Amino acid sequence: MISTVHDRDQQAALQRSRLEALAAQARSLEAATLREVIAYTSAGLHKTCDGFSGIRDWIMESFAFNASSAGQMASIARLAPKYKHLAEAALDGSASLDAIAYAVRRLEREGLAVSSRVPYPSPVESPYDGSIQCRTPEELIREYCAHAARAELAELFDKVCAELFDQQALLDELSQQTLAWMEVSERADGMWDLDGRLTGDTGRLLSNALKTAVPPPRQDEADEDGVLPSASRRNAEALHQMAAAYGADPGAPKRHGHTATLNLLCDIETLREEKTGRLPILDGRPVSVSKARLLACEAGVIPSVFDYETGEALELGREKRLPNTALRHKLELEQPGGCAWAGCRAPISWTEAHHIQHWAEGGETNAANMILLCRFHHGRIHTDKWEIAKTGPGKASITHVNGSTDEDWEASPLKDLPNGHDSSEWSPAYRRELTDHANWYAQSNMRAAIAKARERFKEPAPPREASTDPSESGDVPPF
Repeated sequence: MISTVHDRDQQAALQRSRLEALAAQARSLEAATLREVIAYTSAGLHKTCDGFSGIRDWIMESFAFNASSAGQMASIARLAPKYKHLAEAALDGSASLDAIAYAVRRLEREGLAVSSRVPYPSPVESPYDGSIQCRTPEELIREYCAHAARAELAELFDKVCAELFDQQALLDELSQQTLAWMEVSERADGMWDLDGRLTGDTGRLLSNALKTAVPPPRQDEADEDGVLPSASRRNAEALHQMAAAYGADPGAPKRHGHTATLNLLCDIETLREEKTGRLPILDGRPVSVSKARLLACEAGVIPSVFDYETGEALELGREKRLPNTALRHKLELEQPGGCAWAGCRAPISWTEAHHIQHWAEGGETNAANMILLCRFHHGRIHTDKWEIAKTGPGKASITHVNGSTDEDWEASPLKDLPNGHDSSEWSPAYRRELTDHANWYAQSNMRAAIAKARERFKEPAPPREASTDPSESGDVPPF
């Protein structure tokens, strides 16, 4: 019996070594095949020489690969220029084509092509080899593809995506605020033109308000052809009703009142930035934890916070979360100049109360723990690039992570947009538009400076010759 068991173990070890050798050969052949596919298709030869528009169909029809293998190679070949680190892992055989194809497809589907290549503030150590430093999320994903079991890959990828979305959400918001604008101008015929571009949050608030300001059309409002009034015309009427109600009704929503227009649903553990794997829900849509913490500071949001384990409601719009009228008045008296950010000209009526220690982490709603910031700088503080401490009534020390103060930062030549939105804080998704905006702004300033200089050094007009006409001397009225 013992001999039989021993023989089976030997047979299993022998066959396992053969299987491992064959698997290594298969991976090597896959990598070599992929290399040739990339070389062939990157030159467009599958189109010009073989008449195929799609890489997958070309592989299947020309070389009799099955649909799964052909699809994996096609995805990697098509996206290899974007994801060089992942493509290299497939080409050198350190990761399977299945894992790499899953990764590049997932990054593309989630819209994280740019974010996955943005370097970390400091390199991240590989979970599998401490000697390997991952400089970007793509390199960390490469390590997962090379070492993690296929069943674990989806969960590990979810964590990376959540972190990328969390970091990008605030950058997106800041970038949107920089690009936002609105113009209202009167036409010659007495009507008005309204043009602009709004941030995602502002747009949703306006859309919700327009939908509720005027009721939907009734069937009896249809014309002779049965067509109901257009949505654009209803929006124009809704805007009129909103403006009229706000100006005439003393009970209309105020910026710093407690009339909520958005609802935030989150558990306290997630709001405290514990690694729960769950996301807050804002008006039915998932948002990042960073954005939820920012929104929880605002008066326009009701946060419904609960304990995930027990399901107990901890807060439904906690009254003490926001400053009451007396505390808000005290904060405004301490800070009559407006936003606490150095150089910011936002008036006091535009500011929001920020908790130095976040209320979800036990921060008290009192004057010692609160400072007033405009919406842009409030969002900026909630990124991981700034630290703030209250130094006295209405005074705060705001320091960049590189050690410079907000005064130094605003005086820096790197301040390349009107609100001081520096290029290091630009969202990758909006970098091209922000670059164009910054170039336009710089050119505008340059033209204005040139015009001012020309005006300054313009030659003075020659003095007028003395006149003998008494009416021009001022002694006699000219009539």
